[in-house]
Amino acid sequence: MQPKPASNELQRNAPESGTAREAYDVIVVGLGTAGAVAVIAAARKGLRVLGIDRHTSMGGAGTAGGVLGYYFGSRGGLFEEIDAKVPATEKSVYTPSYGVNAEGKQYVLEREAVEAGATIRYDTTVTGVLTEGRTVTGIECFSPELGRYTATSRVVIDATGNADVCRLAGCELRGGREFDGQAQPFSNALFKLDGERVRAYYTDSGYVFPEDPDSMSEAIVESALLSTHLKAQYDEERRFMRIAPQLGVRESQFIVGEDNVTLASFLEEDYSREPLFMAYSNLDNHSKDVAFESGLQRDWTVAASLWGLKFTVPIPLGALIPKGFDGLLAAGRCLAVDHDMASCVRMKRDMQKCGEAAAYAAYLAVSKQIPLREVPYPELAGLLRDAGCLSERDKVYFEHRVAAQDDKANGPIRWLEDVTEIRSGLSDVKPGVAIWSAKRLGDKIRPHLLEWIGPVEPEHLRKHSAMALALLGSPEAAPVLRDMVRERDPFVPLTSLKYNQARGYAAVYLLGRLADKEAVPDLLRILESREGFTYIDRNKEFLSDEQDLRFQYVSYALMALASIGDRHEETRRTVGEAFGRFLSQLDGSLVISFKGSSEIRNVMDDKIRQLIDRTFRRWGKPVPNPV
Repeated sequence: MQPKPASNELQRNAPESGTAREAYDVIVVGLGTAGAVAVIAAARKGLRVLGIDRHTSMGGAGTAGGVLGYYFGSRGGLFEEIDAKVPATEKSVYTPSYGVNAEGKQYVLEREAVEAGATIRYDTTVTGVLTEGRTVTGIECFSPELGRYTATSRVVIDATGNADVCRLAGCELRGGREFDGQAQPFSNALFKLDGERVRAYYTDSGYVFPEDPDSMSEAIVESALLSTHLKAQYDEERRFMRIAPQLGVRESQFIVGEDNVTLASFLEEDYSREPLFMAYSNLDNHSKDVAFESGLQRDWTVAASLWGLKFTVPIPLGALIPKGFDGLLAAGRCLAVDHDMASCVRMKRDMQKCGEAAAYAAYLAVSKQIPLREVPYPELAGLLRDAGCLSERDKVYFEHRVAAQDDKANGPIRWLEDVTEIRSGLSDVKPGVAIWSAKRLGDKIRPHLLEWIGPVEPEHLRKHSAMALALLGSPEAAPVLRDMVRERDPFVPLTSLKYNQARGYAAVYLLGRLADKEAVPDLLRILESREGFTYIDRNKEFLSDEQDLRFQYVSYALMALASIGDRHEETRRTVGEAFGRFLSQLDGSLVISFKGSSEIRNVMDDKIRQLIDRTFRRWGKPVPNPV
């Protein structure tokens, strides 16, 4: 995969003015998951609406992208009306499919848009943005049919997914994780015939920077040639019909908004009480190199194994308004979230709601002739409730997605405060909620945790208490964590349905979090080992085999050693020498699999080199040349 392009390599300039041949109330750029619904909703409100797209269909991920089912997201809204009309198309025209028929939904979306009075133009690319100061007044675009032309509008809705219009307007953008700018893996869906019905399915296929055309071109071609797609022989079990014409991109650039929805602020209960809709999912990050994710995501996913905990997130209007701009809304996955929160706020149901909410905000701004940030929330909320996007009952809550299928405790959860309940949770095989509850309580629970790590306490209680203490920054947890590392503790908790993290390498991560220099010899032994990594987990989606497991141990050990060296300068010589030896031994055997298929392996040598290079530069040491 090519490196992420620097921001100055991407076109950002926009013309200040132009001769407009057409005028609209609202222009929607991108007719995918959010944009298709935005066009219909705005046109039904009587607005003059133009919808354009580079492709030749509406619906995005749910149609051209081949994702025909739904993964969480909150119910209600215009998209449900659209989906309910799709089955009728299978009776007269289209081959029946599992999920929501892709071709049928394309047809219904187009029909509803045209009947509502919207103008739809495919094969059209935005080449510039019309502005008056920091107010967007229209777009410049090109199509083979009409050539280059401009169109004005009161509001432009950027539903491109990649914030293309916002970039051209000069809005501030961000994206990817801090370590390397990498977004989540993309998928390339396949359609196949299953009996008499069409079925679409996908596996993760690699990484891509969607805003970079070279990266996208490479991803489209190379993913189609993977062994999951291109078979030596096709038989009755593999009656493939076609590859989805649109890549399943999960994440690209995000706007910096008037309001920004981040995981850190959300977990601190700092969120809007004026939502447009409630996003609903777990932190469904498909990346398996979690060692390179943010510290908060590692705390949540690795230390507490809370990957499967579902929750609702309020999305305010300010998260759709680029900071300092008017006349422009971002709808869909490019709204103002951070990389950590993006793995939750991206589901199809929610993004369709996002498009509908943007349309109603635009309607009020146009009809009242007011800036978008001044749209009155009570009126907007009324429109959203009438449409089913928002409910009086909507609130923030968390609920389990547990591993044990027969577990009936699958409803909303509460963070624990009672000492007896926390002790019981830490003693269990599903300790995640208790670990995070202890983190929330801080000093109030610390004395009890220190008591529970004693050698006479039961194993789960002792080890999970040490993990909770490490999240509180207590160095007293280190001896227990070192023992867990030495035994390469194979236990995998059952907190989540899947993606639970082995306790052995969770301890490695936490020793790095504590910057425990006494752990250096144990961590160096991990780098020297190629065997002896085991785990106990029937679910193979995250750890498919010992190769996956070895990478987890090694990546966390490298990160931990770097953190220890940052804090303890006297360790840098030993750690630096070990890093140099490790660099010279990289041979392509450090790999991770992708979700959905263990046969696709991603070699991680370049990421390891990047980590070590960055560490040496931070320490002011020359980067060794691998032998």
